[in-house]
Amino acid sequence: MDETTFLVSLLADNWNAAITALGSDIPAVHRVRPQIMDIRSMDSTRNTTNPGRGGNRARISRAKDQDTNSDGVIDTADLIVCMEESQTIEYPTFDYSVRNESYTMGIRIRTKQDDRRKSDGTRLAPSGDTFGRDRIENLYKIVRYILENNRRGWIQSGSVTENFKHIEMGSRVEQNDKKSRIFGYKVSVMLKRFSVSL
Repeated sequence: MDETTFLVSLLADNWNAAITALGSDIPAVHRVRPQIMDIRSMDSTRNTTNPGRGGNRARISRAKDQDTNSDGVIDTADLIVCMEESQTIEYPTFDYSVRNESYTMGIRIRTKQDDRRKSDGTRLAPSGDTFGRDRIENLYKIVRYILENNRRGWIQSGSVTENFKHIEMGSRVEQNDKKSRIFGYKVSVMLKRFSVSL
């Protein structure tokens, strides 16, 4: 499993449990599961009826959220995209027998300010001018919870996946497009592996 796939799997596999753990910190209208994808993927994620050109054209403009799934979480067209931004390798021993690896990863979170309706036509409340900013804030809280809760590495299927020892959150930058009514965050994450034998 490469580093970007690791990050996508970490978020996707822990998303619903994080919402449950956060409880009332996440309002009911924002207890949602976005599309979570690898920037390199050409899959159109959840949009199977009108897939477009794949991952490079993922759609968040649909002003409808889907029905609630079995975990009580609503599937939405909101988008989280994971990517690798850089890698650093260090050789900390005199004989270069091991290496330490650091991966700077990027997580882009996107949502659209619109008046959401569920697939049955009922309107989601609250609506109005704060919906987009409230949704992006709550998506960020869920991402932050997952990363901080797994800061000492993540165990998947009974083994430490990829042997990442540390998962560290870094900076957060707003990336809004007011003309298109899109709210966004760019979140920096560091994945660290230590003492990899050569």
